Order: sequence, then structure tokens, then C-alpha cells
Amino acid sequence: MFKLNHKGAVAYYTISSFEETGLVNHCISTREGGVSGGCYSSMNLRFNCDDAKENVLENFRRIADAAGMESDRLVLPKQVHEDNIHTIEDSDIGNGIVFENKFVSADGLITDKKGAGLVTLYADCVPLMFLDRRRAVIATSHSGWKGTVKCIGAKTVRKMMSDYGSRPEDILCAIGPSIQVDHFEVGDDVAQIFIDKFGSDTAVRYGDRYHVDMQRAIIKQLTGAGIPAENIDNCGICTYCKSELLFSHRKTNGRRGNFGAFIELRSDIK
Repeated sequence: MFKLNHKGAVAYYTISSFEETGLVNHCISTREGGVSGGCYSSMNLRFNCDDAKENVLENFRRIADAAGMESDRLVLPKQVHEDNIHTIEDSDIGNGIVFENKFVSADGLITDKKGAGLVTLYADCVPLMFLDRRRAVIATSHSGWKGTVKCIGAKTVRKMMSDYGSRPEDILCAIGPSIQVDHFEVGDDVAQIFIDKFGSDTAVRYGDRYHVDMQRAIIKQLTGAGIPAENIDNCGICTYCKSELLFSHRKTNGRRGNFGAFIELRSDIK
């Protein structure tokens, strides 16, 4: 279950199953509680726009504090709608915040390092968060329609298994706020890709136009990778419908900021 929390003016979601493990600090931010203005109001986490850098850095500081994390220990990816997953080492801590982003392509981040805050950014694409409650391994992956077709979610699970010895039954998965099927209109070519790869129930006709159900496709790939269905928490929150709370690229024709998915292994765990 996803819960909406508040710390002062900052509003953010947490995931009950993740909280219950006691292993991580985590959150998914919203638009509330930051210092940005205009179309970026107010908790914008997007650097590559005309919002002031100092605003974005302050927003990162505020949301990290709300989640019990330190903003100078965050790690930002380089999201390019591919399926590359970067293994985070101690030398990567601060990437994109303390020093310039050095990654060439990284739509997913994975680590077993304590105190390294993994962050991925969104404005309609699907946030995926992972926690191996036995091995204490975390990951977060940005799954837009291209990443979904490339099965970045399943690839993240397989990397947890191959690199860290994770077992699928020990991995908790969360599917965060993202554009839902009612509002995700696509061309026939994209719809056919989803039908061919994930089945006809992942592309639905609304009149003469197709709409794609990315969340259904992602659940299929996660269960196909061995994750039990009961380990997957799909929040069902639509960014398009809740654009006053969450940034939506489609609702605003691209005039928007980004919200973020944050997760770190707590430094005090054994």
C-alpha cells in the first residue's frame, strides 16, 4: 500500500511493505513543499530546464530530509529511455548533486551499499522500486514505454539475482505513480509492439485510438522473472489525473518539472 505523508509542507508517498522491513529510507516525492515557481511549482527535481539550479538543489535537500536521507549522498542517473542499469559504488555517491553527472546512460540504479540514496525522476513514466529483504539489495528503474518494451523491470530483477544472489521470492517490487491506461494514448505502431510482446490486454482501443497499459505489461514481465504477484505493489495512481499533485508531461504539454523515487539502505542496519 502507498501512503501519502506530510512533513511540514512537504508531501510524499511511502510504501508500507518497504517500511515494514526496517531496512530502507525511501519515498516518492510530489509537487508539494518545494521552492520552485510557475510550471515547476513547487518541488521540482529537474535540472535540465529553466528553473534555477539553487531551487532544485534546495528541493532535493527538503525531500531528502523528509525521507530521513542526506541530499549530498544521493545518486542521480542519466535517463535516456534505455535499459542500462548502473551498479552504484561508494565513489558514485553525490553523482549529479555534489558533482556533475558522470553517467552516459543509466535508467536504473542498483546497490548493496548502505547510505547511498538512489534516485530516478519522472513526469508520467513508471517508477519501479525494488528491495531484496534477505540480501539487503535495492534498485530503482525508470520505465517509460521504451524501457517497458525493453523490460527494464525484469532486467533489474535478473541483475539482482546474478550480481547479488537475490531470490525472486525475497524481492519486493513497487510500481509508482505514472500515467494510467485511460490517458496513455499511443499510435498503432506502439500499440502493436505491446500486443506482440505482452499480449492484447496491454493495448486497449478507446474509439479509434489505442491506449497502452504499461503497468499491466510491467507486472507481466516481473512475474515472468519469478516475482510472486503478492510481492508487487501497484499503486494505481495516475499522474495525468493528479497533475496538481504529481508532474505530468502529457497533461502540461511538457511544461513541467520532475518528481522522484528515492531509496537507500539504512546505515544502521546489520
